[in-house]
Amino acid sequence: MKRTILVTLSIFAAVLFMAVSGSNAFAATKGEPVRLGYLAPLSGTYADIGNSEVEGAKLAVHEVNASGGILGRPVKLFVEDTEAKTDVGTQKIRKLIEKDKVNFTFGSVSSGVSLALAQVARQSNILHIVTGGHSDSITGKDCNWNVFRIPTTTMMQARSIGKFLADKFGKRWYIMTPDYAYGWSLQAGFEKVNKDLGGTIVGADRIPLGATDFSATLVKAGAAKPDVLLVLQAGHDAVNAIKQIVQFGLNKKMAIAGGLNEWEGVHALPPAARLGWWTFEWYYNQPNVPAAKVFSDKILKRYHHVATARNWFGYLAIKTVALISNQEKTLDAVKLAKALEGWTVPPDVAMEPHRVYYRAGDHQLMGSVYVGEDRPNTKQNDPDLFRVTRVVPGDQAALPVSAGGCMINYPAQ
Repeated sequence: MKRTILVTLSIFAAVLFMAVSGSNAFAATKGEPVRLGYLAPLSGTYADIGNSEVEGAKLAVHEVNASGGILGRPVKLFVEDTEAKTDVGTQKIRKLIEKDKVNFTFGSVSSGVSLALAQVARQSNILHIVTGGHSDSITGKDCNWNVFRIPTTTMMQARSIGKFLADKFGKRWYIMTPDYAYGWSLQAGFEKVNKDLGGTIVGADRIPLGATDFSATLVKAGAAKPDVLLVLQAGHDAVNAIKQIVQFGLNKKMAIAGGLNEWEGVHALPPAARLGWWTFEWYYNQPNVPAAKVFSDKILKRYHHVATARNWFGYLAIKTVALISNQEKTLDAVKLAKALEGWTVPPDVAMEPHRVYYRAGDHQLMGSVYVGEDRPNTKQNDPDLFRVTRVVPGDQAALPVSAGGCMINYPAQ
């Protein structure tokens, strides 16, 4: 009897061991998630556009998991708030890498924060996709083998709209610049375009990020009587600046324009302040691009607003690493970075009329630039806030790789 009990216990223990070890083996292969770390400003002046990026990223994660994950493993998204501050962003990305053990990192809206995040990712040899920063140096002199960038460079914005502004309104420009990396880079881009066109910069003010009172600059701009007042602010700063421009009546005396515009910002403006000529980096209303409507309908159903460029940034970033990892059957950062060089984004993810791809020489996404006008006096419940007049292919908007000073050097293997 005793022997029978011992044999029974031995068999039970063996079965239990096999069950436990088998489940652990499964967890280590199919069950262990691929971890994605997303950094965005969820508070402060860029909170609206930061939250939009995260919305797009969450939709992409949902779709990737529904279609089998990455390498057969589920995907888990970790989101951190950078507050649009370099020190906070640096702290948060280190947490994601060192504590949360993420396989990829993404972010952020501010160019200054984006540069800092890219540097930390480089030190950790982790594949990083810039989803918001536009400063040219990110894919220029400060480029890295592991860093790819989705948004346009500031020079792409200036080149896409600059000649149009000169031809339509004139070549005397006044510039309002947010005083940090993005603003400096965009101002330099517009100054170069203006000079090449034989124009004149009649004034330029650098204004601190988060400013709420633009009156001093607007008084000077009014006195300078430019043909075009270039407003380079973004987020809440752009909303405040344009409201005050209308209060001062400057929109009746000069053209209002700029580089980047955002659906979130235009939507936040009162109808009378929806004005000016700008560039969008992606727009949902593209009648000849069916995939854009499909994506926008998904965002509308999930988040109750039409899709924005920032939704697309977050979505494209997650889809990029999922598609390339499954294609190459690896999570190795070096192998994936090399595979992404020249990689064309599939039409259902690109959602643009021209080819969209990551350029080999500097890892800059060659995406289109949408030039047009904010639709004036748009009704509050009308989501179509921008009239696209021209879509510029990325290859036409961007300077050649050699002009940016990027040198891609991979680690020795």
